[in-house]
Amino acid sequence: MLHLAMLERPASCLVVLTVDHGLRDASRAEAEHVAQLCAVRGIEHHILTWTGDKPSTGIQAKARAARYDLMTIWCASHGVATLLTAHTMDDQAETVVMRSRRTQSLKSLAGIWPESRWNGIRIIRPLLKERRTGLREMLRAAGVTWSDDPSNDNPKFERVRIRADMADNDVARLAAVADEARQEAERRGAVAAQWLRSHAVVEAIGMVRLSRPGLGSSLLEREEMDEVLGRTIHMAGGGLPEPDAITSLLARILAGNAFRSTLGGAMVAVRQAEILIGREPVRIDATPALVGDEPQLWDGRFQLTAPPGSRILPAGPRCPKPERALPAFVLAGLPAVILPSGETVLPHFQPSAGISVSLGERFHL
Repeated sequence: MLHLAMLERPASCLVVLTVDHGLRDASRAEAEHVAQLCAVRGIEHHILTWTGDKPSTGIQAKARAARYDLMTIWCASHGVATLLTAHTMDDQAETVVMRSRRTQSLKSLAGIWPESRWNGIRIIRPLLKERRTGLREMLRAAGVTWSDDPSNDNPKFERVRIRADMADNDVARLAAVADEARQEAERRGAVAAQWLRSHAVVEAIGMVRLSRPGLGSSLLEREEMDEVLGRTIHMAGGGLPEPDAITSLLARILAGNAFRSTLGGAMVAVRQAEILIGREPVRIDATPALVGDEPQLWDGRFQLTAPPGSRILPAGPRCPKPERALPAFVLAGLPAVILPSGETVLPHFQPSAGISVSLGERFHL
């Protein structure tokens, strides 16, 4: 990825991030080797270290999440909007096999997406159409060396076992499966997004209102209704529920009874005429978040500006009842700002100098 990026951009335009997971004795030396390569080429480089206790199970998945967190948090704090990663067609094929063993949902079978977002950072994967062997041949021809991670040969990892069993001609076929699944997922997503723009009401308090009769009597297919629910649950709760859970919830909604349910960090209050979806209060981290000099994204939902030294925490029972009726669970999940003076302000209902609150990125339809 670095070699190809250098062919397209001057060194001054590039920043390289190497994550040292601390899972192997040689990992630090490998990261420092990359740092030396970048230094020779005049490219800015940073080693990001995964600290703390390491998991004993699900190591690769948890290391992946930690890696993306470290890189995207660095990007966000340094004004970098786009991150490139070097996933190949082989990675895509292996991912499709792994996902298909667990689920047949389109989004899972789509495997690794060419473009996605993580912590608000745009992630682009420009090498998904390239085979691993072809890239290595290109590097050999250019006289560029690389390091092989020995974990890629350790059969205790599922991906390594799949790689060993996969025939060479399976790779392109499985990558085509991912492309087809992604295209259908994108089509359903576009339909759901258009429906939400026309029918959903997103309130400033982070609650989404859907017409229950409108959802059930619309021209949406069942899979598109699932997409609508999944998107609104993610919007309000931040989670990405399993497709089967969303399908079960939709069946209950279409059955006609009033009920409440929790899913994906959201509370779903189904009434006769409408569906109210908001944050599930008990899922909110109650640890006070300290405000610095920059605006802060709190609970993944609200962008807050407050005097430095203030603390943000869930309103809980502090939240007064507003003039119009709102669900208690929505009110309890709103932010309360404790100023350095000790005064508590509820910015959604108590305007105060130096404090502002707005919905975060994921609420944009």
